Amino acid sequence: MRTRIPGPIALPAVVALVALLSGACGIPDNSGVKEVGPGPSTGITSGGDGDVVPVARQDAEEERKFAANYFKAAAGDLATAADRLKGFMTPSAAVRFKPSGSGLQVVRLIGEPLTNPGHDVVDVSYEAVGTLDEFGRLEPARESRRGTYQIKVGRLADQDGLFVTEAPPILPLDVTMLQSSYVQHALYYWNTEYTGLVPDIRYLPKAVPAEQRPTTVLNWLLNGPSSWLSVANLAKGTALKGNVPTIDDNKVQIALSTQAVSADNAEQAVERLRMQLQWTLRPLLPSGTELDLKIEHQDVRTFTGDDYLASNPAAQLVDEPERFVVYAGKIRRISGQPWSVNPVPVLKQEENKDVRSAAISATPKRTFAAVVVKSGKGEALRVASAVPGAQAPLQPISGLAGTLREPVWAVTGDGSADGAPDGALGLIIANDKLYAFPAGKGAARQIPWTGPGTRITSVAVSPDGRRVALVVDGKLYRASLSPGGEAPSMGTPQQLRPASLDTVSAVDFSSEGWLTVAGVRDNQRVTIEDVSIDGALEGERLRDLGSTAVDSLSVYPAGPLESDRFNGRAFSRSVCYTSDGKAWEALSQPALIDAAKVAGPPVNQPAGTVPLAPFYLE
Repeated sequence: MRTRIPGPIALPAVVALVALLSGACGIPDNSGVKEVGPGPSTGITSGGDGDVVPVARQDAEEERKFAANYFKAAAGDLATAADRLKGFMTPSAAVRFKPSGSGLQVVRLIGEPLTNPGHDVVDVSYEAVGTLDEFGRLEPARESRRGTYQIKVGRLADQDGLFVTEAPPILPLDVTMLQSSYVQHALYYWNTEYTGLVPDIRYLPKAVPAEQRPTTVLNWLLNGPSSWLSVANLAKGTALKGNVPTIDDNKVQIALSTQAVSADNAEQAVERLRMQLQWTLRPLLPSGTELDLKIEHQDVRTFTGDDYLASNPAAQLVDEPERFVVYAGKIRRISGQPWSVNPVPVLKQEENKDVRSAAISATPKRTFAAVVVKSGKGEALRVASAVPGAQAPLQPISGLAGTLREPVWAVTGDGSADGAPDGALGLIIANDKLYAFPAGKGAARQIPWTGPGTRITSVAVSPDGRRVALVVDGKLYRASLSPGGEAPSMGTPQQLRPASLDTVSAVDFSSEGWLTVAGVRDNQRVTIEDVSIDGALEGERLRDLGSTAVDSLSVYPAGPLESDRFNGRAFSRSVCYTSDGKAWEALSQPALIDAAKVAGPPVNQPAGTVPLAPFYLE
């Protein structure tokens, strides 16, 4: 689906970050605010973010507001969360408070807390979101669970304000605090083939002093990846030797135990390790910071420059992607872009016909196309790949039958020495089952679904090609993707439960840590919104699209270099979709992609012929 690192990283090497695509995307100025921001440009300073003010007991005098504030107080370092909650309690209640379990129990409050006159109990209704652990991992709740916590509230004769006199033995956290008191921070692990880095999204408390954050995230990294990912962990026994010292002369010094690098392939291991560290620390360091890496009992190695950027496939995403639609059975470009006069990549002109949907992906040395075409009374999948600027004949993919949904490319590369597209992999849904297909003539292979439900209707692949999001029976899931071995496979799916959506119809990745999702709200109105990769956070795009469902989504993700330093989020401005038999762009309002926006000479078509199946060159 996205641009991929082509094969194993050549190490050691100084790899220039390649700009794969160029030109304008044709998104008008009224498309909304782009949430981007520069990384820090000065040295690390003491203290956390100045806009984070801890919730205090004295902030509310009314019982319902006081109880709601209690659910916010635990935000921050997990080690001291119980102390912050005890700050709301009477001395005797604080002594009795013995929270069970581990981690913060992240909940979504339902309505306002409720009180009864003359009673000291406040009822707080909630929905379980997940558990936030000491390493910033948010594990989604395994089942949909609603309940009510009861908080007893009273006063002390010799002190002002309300106190908690009795509370459930948990560490609760209102999910809204994830947005205000934490920043999303990606740790990076190599995929199992060591061809590119995969992000592991964590929540870093803003209250952590800036000079402590590098040490914090490196300890998280060394602790290991989240359980749902299928990635390569660091060598067993790797440990940080001391803390990461304050930046001096634009240098950061990191010392690791000798287990960090084995004697075999030591040079490659060091190169991989330092790229992993540079990506994980990048948002916390001034631009151009030099890395001094010392492996115990070895000389210090110094790394400068930005060649490490090439190890993350998402860093190769561009700001302005090329845009296409299917019009009158042909793939056509959208007008208003510098490349609108260029031919469609890969496809021969005479084979660009009877198209229902398509996906095109490019690397510096190879371009891939997957096309669903009309075939007799049904549909078929055809694929092709060629060097940039060249064309290649479409080749059949066997093993598929029935209704075929939009294909996506999961893994692409520059091919082998003889030009064969070895290792390339696409995904497609056929008759509500998920299949993988190669980049050349061959057979599709079904990928077994091991989660609840049976009907898969949408699949999306992350920029790194190792994570997928799916819609199954109207519900949203995430899972890891392993392309290697005898056949591609998925890890155990986890259901995500965005609060605003009753059902989901389509999904795509909008950045490393966010999805764009279409679905239906509880008022039966269709919407498009953004959802964090763990399902906890949401952000509106198009709140009300009426009652006609969104059939498919295509999003060109924002790259990690565009992340906002205050919340860790990168915001994509390139979203299009199909609804009501038409193609649309998701700007500040829905924008119809009509025939007038199709590039190239006009063609005679029956009245009512409209563009369909919009997508981006990825």
